Amino acid sequence: MNKKLNTVYFMLAATVLNLLILILLAVILGVSIGTLYQKLNINSEGFSLAAVIFILFGSIAGTFFLYSKIVKWAMNKWNLEQYLDPLFRRKRR
Repeated sequence: MNKKLNTVYFMLAATVLNLLILILLAVILGVSIGTLYQKLNINSEGFSLAAVIFILFGSIAGTFFLYSKIVKWAMNKWNLEQYLDPLFRRKRR
């Protein structure tokens, strides 16, 4: 396989990983907030809206953090830079 095909495969796998992390974090945050919601016996639309917003932004921020750590670890562990083609090249003047 050539470097461009390796890069395409890496990007596809990384995208799937990113989506899985996003879904997993959203479910974890949703279950934990739902449990808190039931324990405190809150019946407020404002709290529900705030919980949804927190789940949305919390899962996005957590996904960004975990994804960047996992990709850096994988790049260093298996030295993937030698097998991948750069996506963006510098313009020649």
